Amino acid sequence: MMTHWAEFVAELDAWRAAGRTATFWWRDDDAINNDPAIDRLLTLRRRLGVPLAVAAIPASTDTLFANAVLADTEVWVLQHGYAHHNHAPAGEKKSEFTHGRARSAVCEDLNAGAQLLRDLFGARLLSVLVPPWNRIHEGWIRELSSLGYRGLSLYKPRSARYAAPGLCLVNTHVDIVDWRGRRGYVGLDSALGQVVAHLKQRRHGDVDADEPTGLLTHHLVHDEQCWTFVEEFVARSGAHPAVGWLNAANLFTP
Repeated sequence: MMTHWAEFVAELDAWRAAGRTATFWWRDDDAINNDPAIDRLLTLRRRLGVPLAVAAIPASTDTLFANAVLADTEVWVLQHGYAHHNHAPAGEKKSEFTHGRARSAVCEDLNAGAQLLRDLFGARLLSVLVPPWNRIHEGWIRELSSLGYRGLSLYKPRSARYAAPGLCLVNTHVDIVDWRGRRGYVGLDSALGQVVAHLKQRRHGDVDADEPTGLLTHHLVHDEQCWTFVEEFVARSGAHPAVGWLNAANLFTP
């Protein structure tokens, strides 16, 4: 029986044998300000040498955090909603962009959030929305292009490259936090299992093979095991000749 890491390497070997590149990208959610956790995230990114996309909450993002991001040319910023507030009715899953909100309120939040982030990050901000909790009503998705967005990022394999005309969809697929349990590291079984499962699905054509496998992290809630996994996973994958880590700026193209 193969060990977890051996199974991962075997899957990458299968990509190499087929003459294909197993692509990855890294999205970290809930960035709000310059604190020890974000410092640790950015330091880790520099040590690992792979690009990073941070989903920043506009209403809670500060200048110190912006300066830290702007000092690193391999970090890009995505818009993580507006204030990460739940507007779903009681009994429904949390969502900032739920069906019941007035269009004027949704547009006001999106436009205000985009402007706040543009003022802080300039060209480092990509016109990409990451809805809090990875949820947004289908009706709002159809509105995003008219509001100036060119990309959307959610969770789980996409069914098509475009979520709506002119709106490129690039999701994440590997969540390392145990949200339903103790909110710490989900464990090696789950973390690598998610990675290998998506890679196999891509290789076999069961999902969109062109969508890179997305690593999803949440620096504010990481325990030591989360940090250890991210470092080992990115280092091990980056050392394999069949792997390519992609820059978010090049992913969300028309």
